[in-house]
Amino acid sequence: MLKQTVTITVLGHFGAAFAALCMPPFYAQILSSNFSSQVLVMAGWYFTLPTLAAAIANPLWGRLADRIGIRASLIRAHWGLCLSFLITGMASTPWEFAFGLTLQGLLGGTFAASNAYLASLLPGKRLATLLSVMQGSARTALFVGPAVIGLMSAEHNLLHIFFYLAIFPGVAGLVLLLLPAQGIATTPIPPISIDDITEQTEQRVTGLLPASLNAQSLYRCQVMFTVGTVLTFPYFVLDLARRLDLSANWAGALFGLPHALFLLLAWPMARLVNFDNARIALARFSALTCISLLFQVLAGNLATLATGRVLMGIGMTGAYIAINALAAATTQTASAGRHFGKLEGANKWGAVLAGIFASGLAASVGYTAPIWLGCALLASLFILIESKRI
Repeated sequence: MLKQTVTITVLGHFGAAFAALCMPPFYAQILSSNFSSQVLVMAGWYFTLPTLAAAIANPLWGRLADRIGIRASLIRAHWGLCLSFLITGMASTPWEFAFGLTLQGLLGGTFAASNAYLASLLPGKRLATLLSVMQGSARTALFVGPAVIGLMSAEHNLLHIFFYLAIFPGVAGLVLLLLPAQGIATTPIPPISIDDITEQTEQRVTGLLPASLNAQSLYRCQVMFTVGTVLTFPYFVLDLARRLDLSANWAGALFGLPHALFLLLAWPMARLVNFDNARIALARFSALTCISLLFQVLAGNLATLATGRVLMGIGMTGAYIAINALAAATTQTASAGRHFGKLEGANKWGAVLAGIFASGLAASVGYTAPIWLGCALLASLFILIESKRI
């Protein structure tokens, strides 16, 4: 029963992630085809709306989950996403479209809710592995989703595809009604407090090494790492076209390379990172990601740039596995909803801040400026962890 429950939870998240991640690359086309072309300049803001809404809503939903039950919260997230897709598909004005996208962020949160539910089912080390599987699920959806929608775009109004996408979270919510409401883990998750506690208390209660981060520090690390990496995303294609005269096809392939490497490397690398070394692993893989950005910002040819992207894939994979291990180590069943809501909220706020910083720097300094800021943040994260200041 446990295996079936975990499988259904992961597949449900993949369906929701597929539905949520496949459409953003087509927002400009939706705006152009269904509304006035004058709103095309707002495409970037439409992209940010769900993320900003999720950053605000996820911690609140997480707290509610601990009160109403984690399974109930997960069903709410799926059905909330289903409802928001239906509303988005019915949009007849740009403002209604924006409202639907905002609802996706406010009413969704399937990633955090799924992680919290898994935390009630599995002990810490197995949970850490499943959290990496969940990230792999999201990244697979990120690749597969836009490709499938691209094939459908010639014959369908992209706005109306939201109606079809609503089926995935809607069905997932129905299936989840059949799963157990209570956690069924036979081995309890180490009961470490979500609030800051002393290292001495951590050692006595959880048995983790003194090098482990507490939850509040983990949230700060999540924000810094997200900002440091996502800063490089918005202007990647434009930067390569200017500096290296690369085509959009080459730039797109290079953009996806680190994410593809995550899918290839996550399983073998997960065997190298555990509770005992997760903190130092996060520091060192952050440093490797910083080095990868230096390769990219200084690249004068395709080979150097590709090397930087490969190193970035390795660094990001290792860092996220370390974050997953630390997330599992700082989880207790009674407050799992709040914990993963805050962690996902930190991730979303990091993405929002990265978008704001990238836009401001690119407009005033140049397309490489966001990469330099990303280097500085990742280097700072390495120093703060190594010096035990975070």
